[in-house]
Amino acid sequence: MKASEIRILPALDPGESYVEPTFMLVETALDERGEPVTTIEHVASRIVGGKERWEVSTLGQSVALTHASALEWAVSFAASRKVPIVYHRDDSSSMRYAATSSARTESASSASK
Repeated sequence: MKASEIRILPALDPGESYVEPTFMLVETALDERGEPVTTIEHVASRIVGGKERWEVSTLGQSVALTHASALEWAVSFAASRKVPIVYHRDDSSSMRYAATSSARTESASSASK
């Protein structure tokens, strides 16, 4: 499978159910220092004891990678394993802006005292 054949879609909201039998999940957030960290998982549906179960293989957890770099790696991995979909969630950019804005506000209020 070629990387260009992999569908890249937004991750579902909590409480929603994935229906594809196998996919990659890439989630990026900020660590306590405000740096991006990413978790990459391969998720597959398996039959265990006659029941369908999710098997989650964490390929990297809290790895110091930007979302774009992690997504590129996940697409390449997915193509090599014939996994047709990569879901992703990037909470690093909006949170970074909020953290920066908050820090500026706190600095400004401290300076005015």
